[in-house]
Amino acid sequence: MNIRVLPLDRIGARIADDIAEVVAAKPDALIAWTTGNTPLRTGIYRELIAREQAGAADFSSCWFVNPDEQIGIPREHEESYHAYMQRHFFGHIRHPEERRFIPDGMAERPEDECERMERFIEAHGGIDYQLVGLGINGHLCFIEPAASLPARSFVTPIAEVNRQLYAPLFGGRLEDVPTAAVTFGWGTVMRSRRIVLVAVGEEKAGIVARALRGPITTECPATVLQLHPNVEVVLDEAAAALYLQAEAEAAARREGRSEAAGEPAR
Repeated sequence: MNIRVLPLDRIGARIADDIAEVVAAKPDALIAWTTGNTPLRTGIYRELIAREQAGAADFSSCWFVNPDEQIGIPREHEESYHAYMQRHFFGHIRHPEERRFIPDGMAERPEDECERMERFIEAHGGIDYQLVGLGINGHLCFIEPAASLPARSFVTPIAEVNRQLYAPLFGGRLEDVPTAAVTFGWGTVMRSRRIVLVAVGEEKAGIVARALRGPITTECPATVLQLHPNVEVVLDEAAAALYLQAEAEAAARREGRSEAAGEPAR
């Protein structure tokens, strides 16, 4: 993993620069997006819109996919991920809707949406750039902690801790928060040519440290990214704090063992 720690106000531009480079090198790249607070706090979509509107980036030939959608709410619902992407990105750029895929939360058979999503990815040559956030319980996309994880896109229960977090978005009514979602499988994520995980804020510090340093386990899905050959992790100082502290402590222990063994400290 390539881990970068940047000031919060520089992360959006850094990610936008990366994506613009991908698109310049491959105009028909398939890019997978993420939703949630992280792209908004870092300004990722705002930066991309500014580049497109200034003529510094052209997304018109790209293919876009969003990895998840909550089941039981229509795309017009304010809290659907379709509405999120339209509000924060798609509605501000020149890009044909037929070149995008976001699962339909009202599909009669959500399992069929999973297969449609897999076919969309396969038809366009696989994911070139996968942007992901990090849930407080270690989920990526909507891949929640579990004893095992499917390889292909699947229907998953939404963890109760996340439903409680989303309740304020649904008028504070937990009963109105969807209980399941369509999401990528782990094989879908791991076949991405490049993955960039972004996490910010003190509230993410604990799960960041666990995801980057902890043992690889499906009970913390983000740890599986340690196995991917091309992952970049971009953090602000607050999110990185516990990870950096643990790394420093581990280095001090290694140095102490070296000195005790009579080896020169490094």
